[in-house]
Amino acid sequence: MKKLVVFTAVFALILLLTKIANQVPPPAPSGTAFSLKAQQVVQCSPDEITLVDPHMKSTHLEKDATSWPDCSVFQQGDVLDFYLSRGEKTKFLSYEKSAWWRKTI
Repeated sequence: MKKLVVFTAVFALILLLTKIANQVPPPAPSGTAFSLKAQQVVQCSPDEITLVDPHMKSTHLEKDATSWPDCSVFQQGDVLDFYLSRGEKTKFLSYEKSAWWRKTI
């Protein structure tokens, strides 16, 4: 009986540790592309940029100084889709004006 209880406890512990390990996402590898849709630029400097989506959730990014355009390119009130790449700092790939229907979601 004692062996059965120990075996069951070890089995439950292994299942718990496996569940916890599967919930933690691995760090994104360098160069992985991603997009941020329907974003407005609320703060921009040569080293950092802060974007806000229609639900008022802000995203703060450290900019790769060589790939990003000058801050004057981003007009206040423009809703944009950003295409970016991960790395030590966020690399800029491109942007475009967001579709009209995405602004309201």
